[in-house]
Amino acid sequence: MPKFLRKRPKVLFTTGAFLLSLFISSFQQYLLPASTAFSPRASPITNHFRHHHPPYHLEKIIPNRISSRAITKHTMTTSPTTTTTSNNNNNSPGNSNRSNNQVHWAIIGLGDVCTIKSGPAFYKSHGSTLAAVMRRTPGKAREWIDENIREGNFPEEVKENIRGFESVESLMEWALRGGEDAGGGRGTIDVIYVATPPGAHLQVIRQIVSSIQNIRGDGENADGHPIQAVYVEKPVGRCAWETRAIIDELSQRPGMEDIVFYPAYVSRAHERTQVLRNLLGKDKVCGDCVTSVEYVMKGSGFARGLDGEGLPWRLNAELSGGGLIMDMGCHVLDRIDYLFGPIVDVQSTVSRKGASIGGSSEEYPLVEDYVSMNATIGPSDWSVIPSEGANVQCVWDFVPPEDRSKKNERDEFVIRGPKGSLRMGGMGAGLPIEFLDADGNVVKVIEFDPPKHSAQPLIQAVTNELRGVEKTSKDGSYELHRSPARADNAIRASKVLDAILNSYYGGRHDEFWSRSESWPGLKE
Repeated sequence: MPKFLRKRPKVLFTTGAFLLSLFISSFQQYLLPASTAFSPRASPITNHFRHHHPPYHLEKIIPNRISSRAITKHTMTTSPTTTTTSNNNNNSPGNSNRSNNQVHWAIIGLGDVCTIKSGPAFYKSHGSTLAAVMRRTPGKAREWIDENIREGNFPEEVKENIRGFESVESLMEWALRGGEDAGGGRGTIDVIYVATPPGAHLQVIRQIVSSIQNIRGDGENADGHPIQAVYVEKPVGRCAWETRAIIDELSQRPGMEDIVFYPAYVSRAHERTQVLRNLLGKDKVCGDCVTSVEYVMKGSGFARGLDGEGLPWRLNAELSGGGLIMDMGCHVLDRIDYLFGPIVDVQSTVSRKGASIGGSSEEYPLVEDYVSMNATIGPSDWSVIPSEGANVQCVWDFVPPEDRSKKNERDEFVIRGPKGSLRMGGMGAGLPIEFLDADGNVVKVIEFDPPKHSAQPLIQAVTNELRGVEKTSKDGSYELHRSPARADNAIRASKVLDAILNSYYGGRHDEFWSRSESWPGLKE
């Protein structure tokens, strides 16, 4: 049982006064000019939160009986042949003045997501290196660097050159101008990864933009800046307007037009997703169209970071934008969008069922823990197979069981067509895909080797795109030369999440996280 439920604290999370004082003390450096600032405010980053993400290491859902069926082992080529093309357009991602055409990354936020899921991928991907990290807590960035050096994680280049910072401003000062106050000579940063909880994303992006605008007009930097892209953890914003505001900061501000935005919807680049696209679109294993898509997740054991002291940030709407569906459900919704087209005509049932289990509802997280959604696939020009009009049914049930000693977890994603169906886990990059015939019998299974770092395929794709790398086919490699995750799909995912959760929060067009007393979901 999570500690925050065992101890039943009367006050689960107390940040209001601290956040207000931090915001006021930092007001001048965080706020953009009044003529250009957006009206919605982002919550300041605090030292209380560390960013965790669910691992893609789940128990197999495939029953033992399948071992007697045909099983295919799908092995990905880990080092495909690639070629680098020249690009004469100075404003394109493929152009660079970097030595060896290498992409240099900086990380803002150093939670568990940087330990396994994403962090190592920045120095393990081809043509990529980690140049700097930033964490607000004094000394923690340096501590993170030293720990990785002691454990032998870093290659020599990273170990010798990586820098640690305690503010976005100092990181940007070093990257854009250098100098003794910034820790020495000017650094090389091409891409910034924002890995804080979503509640801080907009503010961090504004700090990046403000730093570029304040520094780029000085002397030799007047004609440009080195930042080529920003890579932001999903679901980007706490709601659709915040996701849009984050993207607009990078596309509408003067001088920011050349910065490419990438959302960290990592499952789009997974080998299993790419194989799935081929199975549906090229091989048509389900038939000529898709008739329905179903997903069921039951239990919260697939998520990490729920067993610490106090209320986990994923269950605090001010930091996450809602319950666990924001952190976990967004992946499945985005994958449906990627494969079949936009999710439209959303109808949902949203509730806080767990509040009635084992104690007072006042001691239970305020966010929803149960979501049932019914929707339809709309028209698109990117679906891998005709899917318009297909029914979409999803259930996310994170309600703790009454008997907490019993585990009753489920993670099942099913795609149906006229000839048969495909069944697989929804959250595991390495979980197998089952083929079922029209009668529901399993006839074949494809297995996969999961990536050690689940974000690495997407980070490699972003790196390839920025370097101008062209993919060449070699033994069935699924490494991508361009990121399949873009700004438009991040906005669509946020809109669907809003459509699902609107009834619970009484709308998500404002700072709903600050008005819990008005949430209809708490009054039912």
